[in-house]
Amino acid sequence: MKWTKANQEGLLPVARSSHTVTFIKSGKGKAYVFGGEHQPRTPIDSELHVYELDCGAWNPVQCSGDAPCPRVAHTAAAVGDTIYFFGGRSGIEMGEGSMNDLYSFDTKAGKWTRLEPKGALPEPRSFHAMVAIGSKIYVFGGCGKGGRLNDLHMFDTEAMEWLQMPSSPDIKGRGGAGLVASADGGSLFVVGGFAGYELNDVHRFDLAQRTWDCPACCSTEAAAASLLPARSVFGVSAHACGACEHGGHLVLFGGEVDPSDKGHAGAGQFSSETYCLDTAKGAAGWHKLETSGTAPTPRGWFAATAVPGGMLVHGGNSPSNERLDDMYILNLHGDN
Repeated sequence: MKWTKANQEGLLPVARSSHTVTFIKSGKGKAYVFGGEHQPRTPIDSELHVYELDCGAWNPVQCSGDAPCPRVAHTAAAVGDTIYFFGGRSGIEMGEGSMNDLYSFDTKAGKWTRLEPKGALPEPRSFHAMVAIGSKIYVFGGCGKGGRLNDLHMFDTEAMEWLQMPSSPDIKGRGGAGLVASADGGSLFVVGGFAGYELNDVHRFDLAQRTWDCPACCSTEAAAASLLPARSVFGVSAHACGACEHGGHLVLFGGEVDPSDKGHAGAGQFSSETYCLDTAKGAAGWHKLETSGTAPTPRGWFAATAVPGGMLVHGGNSPSNERLDDMYILNLHGDN
């Protein structure tokens, strides 16, 4: 398990936090960065940047169509060659300028489209979480105009329709949580977040049964023995490889473990540690991974995306409240 600091050539995106990075399986892979803030709570712009993993070069993307307005704390997820962007906010205060608009970006055609889906739209929100499974996209929680949310919504990219899924009264409304699909695509996991205080709970949603539960790996006993400090605004992904010891596990990096007394205008206490959770029945809690190479410095509010064999981390906020523009890749397949 090795961290590598990525070489970055070309026209780098401005240092930022509260943005998104999305991996597309084109050639040896591309990572698309959008949105975020350079100064606290001030959206940067509507430009899209692409990083070519094979040559380590950044380029601005030449786009056509109807692009989203500048925003922070939105989400993005890819279905095939198309990236979907949902929500976020354009205002300074938590409920100010919250959005529930949905855009797609066709990476082959280079075209933005503002979508007009059927069904009941999720309420406007920011700092929510989103993940794609097949042709469907799931959105959880976030900060709404009236407070923190615990709802789950599904968008069917083929039917172009929103559907609200069951919620659980046992799950606190939260922002800055992780939402990740299991390696087999049969479950969703909600991890941590901020509910007025940092959280480290894990909840599972069974997509076939449409029911919530607390997985055995995160039972009361396992959680009590867990080595994962409560946190929010971290990066988490599922490792789907069946050929290594971490196949089917959730892998988590960084995040905020103690919030700033200045709120989002300041920098809290951030982590630089990497953790792993075996979601198999009977497995006990999180454990810290020992990694080699050059690991990212402590950070929160960064963007992360799953890449083949691991995770890519871009930017974020530092303990000195300076936005970052560096990038790292975690390879779970050893030191090669």
